[in-house]
Amino acid sequence: MEWVKIQTLYSSEKHALKIANIVATTEARLANQPTGPQYEVETRVEPIEDQWQVFWRKVFIGNKTGCGGGCGSCSDSSSEPKKNMAKVLPFRKPSV
Repeated sequence: MEWVKIQTLYSSEKHALKIANIVATTEARLANQPTGPQYEVETRVEPIEDQWQVFWRKVFIGNKTGCGGGCGSCSDSSSEPKKNMAKVLPFRKPSV
């Protein structure tokens, strides 16, 4: 994908790098699904007229097919009955 430019200019490289890290984390979480296409988010910081600008892009890295089973790290949901942990309280209109 092409590079996306963040319109805001930052006064220091340190602040721009902090924003680039936040953008990379946020965009990666939004783009990647538990199963399906997986993306890596690349960022770069460039000096522009005594200030710094952040650029980012998503790079496709492959498809995730899901759990292969056999590891035993997740429980089998069909073996345990579902428990109702919450109670729904009905809304009543106040009497006038």
